[in-house]
Amino acid sequence: MQGTLRQHLLSALHDLTPPVCPDAEMDDTPRLDACADENEYASRVVEVGMQLALRRRMEARRKEVEEALSRMDIGVYGVCEECGDDIGAARLFASPTARLCVHCQSDRESCHERARLLRCA
Repeated sequence: MQGTLRQHLLSALHDLTPPVCPDAEMDDTPRLDACADENEYASRVVEVGMQLALRRRMEARRKEVEEALSRMDIGVYGVCEECGDDIGAARLFASPTARLCVHCQSDRESCHERARLLRCA
């Protein structure tokens, strides 16, 4: 099981790792100083914001994958960080970077939802 999951994680890591580009000019971020008018500037600001959000999400996902691989290496992969029980093969195949068993994840989400509702009240 772990061999298959390791291959899946390594493949995901490869997909999330940007190619090394020695030339800084190869950056695909739109330039804000070359806008023709305010509308183009506004469009580019939105585009830059979306690209930055995507990059941050990819970096966070890459970190999750690297941490899962590290847990495999030290022998604690598949063990819930809250209760110490096995996470379960079905959950790991569905979410290979899972750190919590279904029960603990559900408890955490319920707690966050209760806190959110209290803040909104």
